[in-house]
Amino acid sequence: MRELTKYNDALAHIPPPGGNGCHTALLSVANLGVIAGLDGSQIFEDIRAMTPQGKRRVSDREIQDAINKALSDHNSGRFTPAPKPKPIINNGKASLQGIIEQGKISNEADLCELSPIRLHEETEKNSILFLKTLFPIDALLWIGERHEAGIMGRTIRTTEDWITYFENNRKTAPHIILNPLTGTPAPKKSGDGETFRGDGNVKAYRYCLVEFDNLTREKQIRFWGAVNLPIVALIDSAGKSIHAWLDIQKLAKVETAEDWQTHIKQRLYDRILTPMGVDGACSNPARLSRLPGHLREEKEKYQRLLWLSLEGRSVNGEL
Repeated sequence: MRELTKYNDALAHIPPPGGNGCHTALLSVANLGVIAGLDGSQIFEDIRAMTPQGKRRVSDREIQDAINKALSDHNSGRFTPAPKPKPIINNGKASLQGIIEQGKISNEADLCELSPIRLHEETEKNSILFLKTLFPIDALLWIGERHEAGIMGRTIRTTEDWITYFENNRKTAPHIILNPLTGTPAPKKSGDGETFRGDGNVKAYRYCLVEFDNLTREKQIRFWGAVNLPIVALIDSAGKSIHAWLDIQKLAKVETAEDWQTHIKQRLYDRILTPMGVDGACSNPARLSRLPGHLREEKEKYQRLLWLSLEGRSVNGEL
């Protein structure tokens, strides 16, 4: 259908908000969606998912107004978004504090001792242990500097190839994408070309990242020592935070991007974790995490593996 093709093309080319013509583009996309016969809810979800990050945030109201302008121009009624689901946790701060107070450990040494898989005393060797434990040998993994592109054979290799690379005393890199990739290009969220390392390139949905920005190190350790979530790894970022990797298949059956949006983004993050103060920006499947075993030179500290499990389980053993 020609109209739908035009709509999808415009959707894929929404510019980043903040002086790039994003507002006008939203009006155009909404208009094309109405012409293509799509309902307001579908257009709303498409625009929300495909609008890239920019210098300002596009509000739900701005998207709603664009859709209603298009509907009015075509005498097609009005659109009102469904209300957002209420948080499962009503008082996030109180819930967070309650979990922290249950924590029986508060230092990294005790956390390492409780690790189901024994960690190497030589910190730099834990990058290989980490990869061997959490990924199949043929999984395609991106490892590199934050802004490095996905390049096959360079920043994207199989688990087996990365292990060989590190075993040959090659220098590690600071970041790893949480989930295995397809190895084929996909459109960038900005619509400006293609990428090999975005959310659209994820092949298997295995893990999600949870990080607190505003808790002391002791409180983070107490939280992770007490909370009943399916943890596979806890990583010292060599900064102010601990990166927790969760086994999402222990939470829900997640096989598609839509599954991720429903079960992980909307339910786990928006309704449970974010109200407790977790960084909501970590909720995408191609999120970067710190690779354990890498020396963070600007801080002269290693990114250290603190806890590792083959399958998701809680530190306290209750899950």
